[in-house]
Amino acid sequence: MASKIGSLRPSWVFTLLCISLSLDMNSSWHAFAKQISYSDHCSSTVPETTLHVYNLASTPFSEYQAGYYTGGGNIPGLASSSKSNSFSFYVCDVYKTNHDGVLKVKANLIFGIYYYGGDYRYGQACLEATPVRAAYVPRGRAKSPITFRLEGFWSESSEKLCMVGSSLSNQGDSLNLDVVLKLNNVSNSAKITSLFTGILESLSTSDDKNYFDAISILMFPKRNYKYSLVFGELSNGKSNLPLGIAPKNGSFCSVFRNLDSALYLNYAPDCSPVKNCTPVSGPSGYLPPVMSLNGIGCSEGERKMRVLLRFSNDSNFWYYGKFDPNSTLVGEAMWDETKNRLQIKACQINLAGSSSTARVEDCSVSIELMFPAVRSIRERDGILGHIWSEKSQKDSSYFPDIMLQGTRSSFWEFPDSKYKYTETERVRKLCPGKTDPKSGRERYPNWYSRDMMFGMLVKNSEGKIGSGSSYPLFVDNQMYDQYGYSMLVSRTENFAIDTHSSSNARFNISYHIGFTGLQHVKGKSKNAIYSQSWSSNDRVEISAEGVYDAETGDLCMVGCKSVISTGKKRANTSPDCEIVIRLQFPPLSKRRQDDIVGTIESTRKSSDPLHFERLNVTSDSPYVEEVRRSILGMNVELSLVLASNTFLCIFIGLQILHVKKQPEVLPFVSIAMLVILTLGHGLPLMLNFEALFLDNRNRQHISLGSGRWLETNEVLVRVATMIAFLMQFRFLQLTWAARKKDGAGAGAGAGAGLWFQEKKALIVSLLLYGIGALAAIIFSWRSHSDDTAIDVADFTSDGQSFSILGGLKCYAGLIMDGFLLPQILLNVFRNSSERALSGSFYLGTTLVRLLPHGYDLYRTRTYSPHYGSYIYGTPDRDFYSTAWDVVIPLGGLVLAAVIFLQQQFCGACILPKRFRNSVAYQKVPAAVDDVPA
Repeated sequence: MASKIGSLRPSWVFTLLCISLSLDMNSSWHAFAKQISYSDHCSSTVPETTLHVYNLASTPFSEYQAGYYTGGGNIPGLASSSKSNSFSFYVCDVYKTNHDGVLKVKANLIFGIYYYGGDYRYGQACLEATPVRAAYVPRGRAKSPITFRLEGFWSESSEKLCMVGSSLSNQGDSLNLDVVLKLNNVSNSAKITSLFTGILESLSTSDDKNYFDAISILMFPKRNYKYSLVFGELSNGKSNLPLGIAPKNGSFCSVFRNLDSALYLNYAPDCSPVKNCTPVSGPSGYLPPVMSLNGIGCSEGERKMRVLLRFSNDSNFWYYGKFDPNSTLVGEAMWDETKNRLQIKACQINLAGSSSTARVEDCSVSIELMFPAVRSIRERDGILGHIWSEKSQKDSSYFPDIMLQGTRSSFWEFPDSKYKYTETERVRKLCPGKTDPKSGRERYPNWYSRDMMFGMLVKNSEGKIGSGSSYPLFVDNQMYDQYGYSMLVSRTENFAIDTHSSSNARFNISYHIGFTGLQHVKGKSKNAIYSQSWSSNDRVEISAEGVYDAETGDLCMVGCKSVISTGKKRANTSPDCEIVIRLQFPPLSKRRQDDIVGTIESTRKSSDPLHFERLNVTSDSPYVEEVRRSILGMNVELSLVLASNTFLCIFIGLQILHVKKQPEVLPFVSIAMLVILTLGHGLPLMLNFEALFLDNRNRQHISLGSGRWLETNEVLVRVATMIAFLMQFRFLQLTWAARKKDGAGAGAGAGAGLWFQEKKALIVSLLLYGIGALAAIIFSWRSHSDDTAIDVADFTSDGQSFSILGGLKCYAGLIMDGFLLPQILLNVFRNSSERALSGSFYLGTTLVRLLPHGYDLYRTRTYSPHYGSYIYGTPDRDFYSTAWDVVIPLGGLVLAAVIFLQQQFCGACILPKRFRNSVAYQKVPAAVDDVPA
């Protein structure tokens, strides 16, 4: 019987291994093999026909087509949690058929992808076996994409496309959405008025759990587009914009395809709630303060582009806001080389009831954009523009002229841009510079490096907090490349001076600073009229210039502040230029513990209406070196996890060989200890191990590019963990079988005595574990209570509340670290010296369990505290701090030393002498029972 129990069939091992490797695929993706009849749902739209020897063809769709939708609110995880209503349509295969003008199309329709304009591509969307995964999904949005795999036919004559298919889901739910997609106006050529419109409908009955409301679809076709609005000179002479500068050759599409800027609108002074002042529809008196420009198609040779002009109340909506046809214009843009400006003709989108019946009409809106050649602290706009209506003032859709201003632009593509420093004398008086006795001993960020741009938090004396960002515009007379296009050695060599040998390491620098969310800032005056406040939805923008000292990391600037009121008409008021900004960069040290800190202050008297109280600034944005070290640390930690699991397999294998050579010691191994070890290896496999890694990776907030290497290592870690689990389970199986055999044989008294001592050891262990669990919960609660006072540096934390489960998770890791406790207690109660555990097993496993704590001590002194990698030794699942990293390894080594002493002398050797006799006396009944047998 023991041989049967002890034989672990290879087929069973292989099955468990396959189950482990497929956990991700099974929990993430499942395809529905059920075939849906095309004729039943599409025969009246495009009749089905047979393929013509599988010849590939092309359709009016490009390989990738973005679009927008409305509806589908009852699809779990789609409309309710997504802030974007974009989708992607990927044409995977197109075949000719026996009927001319009819093609068979295979495609994937994917919801939950965040489309930001342009030709944004999304991985290998058409691979049959590889699920599509989001590279980055911001918090608060849809958990994962929902993909519909579709097949159908397109008719050239009717310009209709009809497809049927089912959903694939990686949300771990039971979604099985059978659908039919019908699109209209799908022609071979496109112009400004062309729209692909249609509907996605559920094939389930209304009482079925997989039923969903119909989804209306709208797409802007891209293939074979013909420009019909922009040609020649468009300006009607109304625009009085100055002559600007042109982008460098070959960069027209890259500059304007996705203009990284919010363009703020200045309306006419006489605009009122009863007067139409905007080119888009909306409630009476609606004056959207922001517009964005997104390219949906571009011709570099012609310098022409198709654009979407989106109007909103939110300055960040261009990044993730929902698409609303009522507040969007579609148009064509052309670069006018004679005046160096971008000219746009735009049209309105008339929904005519729903997106499925939308049409483009009324192309009477003209726009011009230009890029100033010279920037300064008071003339800081990187983009200037003008919007006007070509209709007569008597027309109901006429609107007064609107001026546009944009601070941020892709001006690196404009090589003729210059900056004029106008506050040099004032900066010298306010920022005389400071002498640092440690100057030259520490390295600070390079004046032209990516470390000079950072996200920040702003806090006033009342504790109100806002968030924003800062980035340089020019360093001396050189444009700062905020996008990293020119971060090459040859580019930075122009600034590569030795600050240790130079007496002048101070550089003129200009900045753009912007933040939102600060709810209220008051002056010190008791009179309410002498106070300034702005809403939490308003945006504060500061144009600054000053001096950066590369030897001390000190940045001192003067600035001009403007408050942009969201949802209100932007007034043409002069900015407040009585502001001083002081920032201190921490050194580029491997042990950097400090953040970028500083202040924004008003130099006005407290009685001045524009005076505001000092604002404290802080930033924990990582340096480039920190990011590199963090990525290196992540790679190292994955390797350490793999090495640790590999060594565990070796140590368990040596223990199994040990008990096979000395089978008489096998019953004396603690079953409670083996259960703890087996569960410790098995639970991560049962609780979706991949989710553990993805959670850790998201916490880094660092773009790692391709994650293929990490995914490969995760698979290897999973395999090693599975092997360790199987070997540990095998060891447990052998011990259990030996204990049962020993208890059922002629010497049943000895076996019964072992079970009795095992129960005693288990009871004492559970008692100790219970006391420790209570202490862990109290410790976790007190740690949470100590962090309730929110500081600026903690403002971006997850804000998770106290969790008993979280405390117990940490404590489970502590139990694993002290896995030898049940064995020690069993040896004490037995008072024997059998060498049940090999030295390689108990000492090697102990070292493997304790090495993460040693590595954590190294990690805290090497990586940034905010951007360290936490794969090997995660604080949220174990006790990790400087104190615990010392106490736990010492405790583990003490337990290993106790096992060594017990196996050298006796189990009770660690007890005082007066207790040893008591333990020995308890063994007498078991020995007496053996005599009669």
